[in-house]
Amino acid sequence: MNISENVTGRLLDDVAPVVAGRTGTVGIATPVPRLTVWTSTVPTLPTPAVFEPMFYAVLRGTKVLIMGANRFELSAGMCAASSFGLPFIHQFTDATPDLPYVAISLHLDTTMLTRVMLNMPKRDDRWTCAVAAGELNGLVGEPLARLVGLLNSPDDIGMLAPHYETELYYRLFQSTMGDTLRQIGQRNERFQQLKAAADWLASNHNEPINIPDLAASAGMSVTSFHRHFKGVTGFSPLAFQRHIRLLEARKLLASGSANVSRVAYEVGYVSPSQFSREYKSMFGSPPVADLQR
Repeated sequence: MNISENVTGRLLDDVAPVVAGRTGTVGIATPVPRLTVWTSTVPTLPTPAVFEPMFYAVLRGTKVLIMGANRFELSAGMCAASSFGLPFIHQFTDATPDLPYVAISLHLDTTMLTRVMLNMPKRDDRWTCAVAAGELNGLVGEPLARLVGLLNSPDDIGMLAPHYETELYYRLFQSTMGDTLRQIGQRNERFQQLKAAADWLASNHNEPINIPDLAASAGMSVTSFHRHFKGVTGFSPLAFQRHIRLLEARKLLASGSANVSRVAYEVGYVSPSQFSREYKSMFGSPPVADLQR
């Protein structure tokens, strides 16, 4: 048994009481700050969501992540990290009642992460995708196992969790995911301008996009902006905004507070028919079906 398998086994043992008796697909908050345990007894359909700054580790089963042009297939013993919020599609492809899918996510404390980075030897900023994958080898797996192991001694969480989390960040910076996570704290002006453009698109999803203006705000030509934006996020700017619009539309439809045409206009579409086509393409069913549910 290799180190990764040993750590994965320890983690599965520690979260076993949390997932015991769970059916369907659920995320369970734990007493450890920002730590969630995920489990599913059935495979899932491709589901759109937003990947915030997060560390995610698969303990059993397989998870597929698709972020624009980037695709990650995470099997047991693998993990991934994201440096800022990105729209994505995820799917559990390997889950049964006898062997349910099990994973752990940790929403990153960006203040703590930046402090750890500043206390490490300086590295040159590198252009890289905002999501990276790796393995739960000894460097990353051991501090994660200590952090998750606190579920067995809840009285120790307040004192020890910050120390174990700090060590986890330190090891993540040393791993293949390090360059991606450095994006959170680095002061690379070009990257920060791209992040600002992505944040603007997410916050103003109902506004028309003026690509030349966005490119100018990032200090780039239109061609360079497209290339770098897709390199970091996996999406073209238009596809990024479309994904955010449709996620917001699904929330509005789920609330049952508006009709389909009104939702289309609220999220920025000028054509309800185009909205319905793109909604069905992304979610697999027309918007009226979600409204009726």
